[in-house]
Amino acid sequence: MPENSRHVPLRPLPWNAIEASAAIEEIVTDALDHFDSERFWPAHPLEDGLPDGTASFYVGATGMIWALEYLARLGATRTLFDFRPVLPRLIENNKVEFARRDYSAHGSLLFGGLGTTLVAMRLRPEPATADAIYARADANTTLPIRELMWGMPGSMLACVHMDGMTGEQRWRELFQIQTARLLNELEETDFGPLWTQDLYGDHRRWLGPVHGFAGYMIPLLQGWNWLAEDQRRRIADTIPETLARNACATERGVTWRPIAISGPKPPHLCQHCHGAPGMVTTFADVPFESSQLGDLLLKAGEFTWNAGPLGKGSNLCHGTGGNGYAFLKLYRRTKDTVWLDRARAFAMTAIAQCREARSELGRGRYSLWTGDAGLATYLRDCLTAEPRFPTIEIF
Repeated sequence: MPENSRHVPLRPLPWNAIEASAAIEEIVTDALDHFDSERFWPAHPLEDGLPDGTASFYVGATGMIWALEYLARLGATRTLFDFRPVLPRLIENNKVEFARRDYSAHGSLLFGGLGTTLVAMRLRPEPATADAIYARADANTTLPIRELMWGMPGSMLACVHMDGMTGEQRWRELFQIQTARLLNELEETDFGPLWTQDLYGDHRRWLGPVHGFAGYMIPLLQGWNWLAEDQRRRIADTIPETLARNACATERGVTWRPIAISGPKPPHLCQHCHGAPGMVTTFADVPFESSQLGDLLLKAGEFTWNAGPLGKGSNLCHGTGGNGYAFLKLYRRTKDTVWLDRARAFAMTAIAQCREARSELGRGRYSLWTGDAGLATYLRDCLTAEPRFPTIEIF
């Protein structure tokens, strides 16, 4: 069961669309008030000692710029800002940062230049930018696969996004080359078909959507129309089998361990990156039918609800907003309004968490995956009841 210290009680706050819209505007306004064209955004004390001005997609300026532009593009905020003049500095800062990383040769979607140039392409589309994205994505074809953050699953997802922006055939061709390699490395194990991650010096079979099995499946599901029929059959057989063989059933529902292992100790993490909610968000929209999978996802939704909001805050990766996406996905899958009600209940608690944290520090937390901007995208999706997990399903 999830550790009680990681979760907090749900606030007794009724859903209020006006409050949700106001919270989005507060997040945007606060972010722009603290933006500096040279130093970008100040780091948050909870970001493990990161310096001010971090540029990455996951925890820095790239993700912030994407989120603020995205919210404006959708009309979710009335506050607009032109970030195009700072794109060269953003790309250069990210290049310097990423050169110090262990995987600096990889085309990293969430930490490296692949994600940063994708944002540049969205804001100022140019052929040279598209070529740079292609080169970074193609580099992953022969490098160790890693996972969604650092390696080939991320570059495959970039191909899907670039196809949407350019319609060029080369993105589909590169995606198909990398798909063949990805599926070739899918292993038959005692825990079902799985990939082994060579990550941070460890070789483990991670399961979740950031580091593991679910994250490898994300680009395959997003690029489903590009797959051959035998590839689709293999994926449609693999997903229910692997999830069922690794599911941990409890009296409160079903969840998963971070890695594929057996043992008496129950899973203790229930957040987007590890555990039930991320599995639901990843697999609720699969383009095939499976009653076994559907049953697992519903039980995982119950587990997420029973665990309650997260004490780490309102963010996507390991916060209340990220867990709430599981409910939005189940609402779209089942049309049962209980899931929409639960998503919006989590949203109101997340708003309270965000406001309290901002009041305590005097400013917000400026990142997409771990900060307030991710919550703003979640609130927008709660308003429309149309979930599109940022940077994964929508760019």
